[in-house]
Formats: sequence, structure tokens, C-alpha cells
Amino acid sequence: MSHRDELLAVIRDYDADLRRVALSARAAGLIGQVMLELTQDLDYAAAGGLTIRADPIATAMMHVAGARGDNLDAFVVREAGTAHGMQQPIEGPEIAGRRVLLVADTCTTGDSVRAALHAVRAAGAIPVAVAVVADRGTGAREKIEAEGVEYRAAYRRHDLEVRAA
Repeated sequence: MSHRDELLAVIRDYDADLRRVALSARAAGLIGQVMLELTQDLDYAAAGGLTIRADPIATAMMHVAGARGDNLDAFVVREAGTAHGMQQPIEGPEIAGRRVLLVADTCTTGDSVRAALHAVRAAGAIPVAVAVVADRGTGAREKIEAEGVEYRAAYRRHDLEVRAA
């Protein structure tokens, strides 16, 4: 069974609740594998996106890449400023001037991914693509591509449908 098929089985076991899937030990390595395979032809040095939606995806990719001997950083885009700490809109290694991949667990409207895209551009990063675990097929792809960024999804809505045994 391929990593993609194995991850899809886990997603279906969780009734396509991607937040629960992304934070499960059972799926983390698979997510990293599948997302790295999905984007293997792209040149990027860091992966990340809007917090909660992207954190487990980017860190799974970082860990799988590291286990392979590759160097991939992860970053987090905050939804809102914080009143403590360094008050950085983007946490993690510096991304200015670097090629980055925006990731998310799922994409419905595309608004969250677009917010992260605008934030990384404002930080001086070069977004090469957006890659999501699951696309809900409700217009997100078109919104992202209208921003001039390639959009990829490991799974589409029809893939996530629970099939009768």
C-alpha cells in the first residue's frame, strides 16, 4: 500500500476530520511523506502557513525531510498579533528572501491560505506554491491561483468520500 493510500485510509477512519488526523501519531509521518511527494518537484526551503491549519503539516514535513537527511524548516503565521514575547507575525527561522511552501490541512474557501500568503509576501519570502492535504472543491484553488501561486492538493473531495465496504 502506498503512503497516499495508507493516509487516505486514516483520513476515512477519522471521517475526514483533518485537524484530528493531522495531530494523530498514526498519520503524522504519512502526512509528511505524502506532502513531500506531492511537492518533490518544487524548490523550497521552508514550509508553513496559518497557525492550527498548517502547524502539524509543516512540522510533519520537516521531520520526515530531516529523517531523509534533507533540511526543511517550518514556520507559523500567527492569526493575530500577540501582546507578549517578540510579537512576530511569523514564528520560526527567518523566511525573508527564501522560497517557501504554504501548507494547510484542508482548504475550503481559500481565505486562510490567502491570509498566510499575504503575510509571507509581506515578510519578504517567495511563495512557490500552496499545498493542502485535502481540497474541499469549493473555490479555493481558483482564489489561490488568482494570486499567481500554484495550488496542489493531495486529495480532492471525491477522494474523501467514505466508500461502502
